[in-house]
Amino acid sequence: MADNIRESSTPNYTMGFDDAQVQRLNQSTAAILAAYLLPHLQPGMRMLDIGCGPGSISVGLAAAVGPGEFYGIDMEASQVDLATAAAREAGLSNTRFQVADALDLPFSDNHFDAVHCSSFLMYIPDTMAALAEIKRVLKPGGVLGARDTMVEHDFYEPNIGDLYGISEMFSAVMTSNGGHPQMGRELRARFTEAGFVDVESTGSVQSWGSPSGIAFLANDLLRYLDPPFADTAISRGFATREEIEGWRKALEEWKDHPGAFAGRPYGQAVGRKP
Repeated sequence: MADNIRESSTPNYTMGFDDAQVQRLNQSTAAILAAYLLPHLQPGMRMLDIGCGPGSISVGLAAAVGPGEFYGIDMEASQVDLATAAAREAGLSNTRFQVADALDLPFSDNHFDAVHCSSFLMYIPDTMAALAEIKRVLKPGGVLGARDTMVEHDFYEPNIGDLYGISEMFSAVMTSNGGHPQMGRELRARFTEAGFVDVESTGSVQSWGSPSGIAFLANDLLRYLDPPFADTAISRGFATREEIEGWRKALEEWKDHPGAFAGRPYGQAVGRKP
């Protein structure tokens, strides 16, 4: 599939595709992260998943619309390979994954009954261009579902060593990359501006409050304190080396605290093409 790679008009993905990020993405499932959209899906629909990643959400969506055709796209060939393997392991025969540019979708007008994107619009500088392209490939009456973060509302308990600073650093780097770290709360407005109708927004919180969950989150946050992310933050003036090392020590203390608890709110929206 590497032969299908072409230059993308989307920016570099802030989080990258290292093993830790893939592990984090694999924690995601349709039952959890696309529960708001599942009631709008029916067997036989033709569906597109934009930014499918390793396919952990895709397999649940593909099962929901089977035997309808399910397509997943990602800008990274390694993720397409992982998604293809995940669908194969799930015994799905209605899926196809490919490398593609989300701002230049390789599909005809009015092609899909449903489109899904999770943690995608937050990384795209031109939100309206992305929504216009999605709208183009949707059939009249077709449904779009999107879920994105609201980084500003992350919480950490107890706030040892000002752990909120890690979220602020992440938000600053994403913004400097052209992203929108608060996109979750803007979805309904953006959908409406793009001409979608019957738009409804809801919210959810991904939280960590068990020993294993806290250990996972602490290790996940440590990625922001290592190269290349930390080097980018320092070079752009969003953190100092001393702050990075301070947060590293705080995380080590926090993950062993018996009252450790953390969460990140998300906004999600569904809308239809008129």
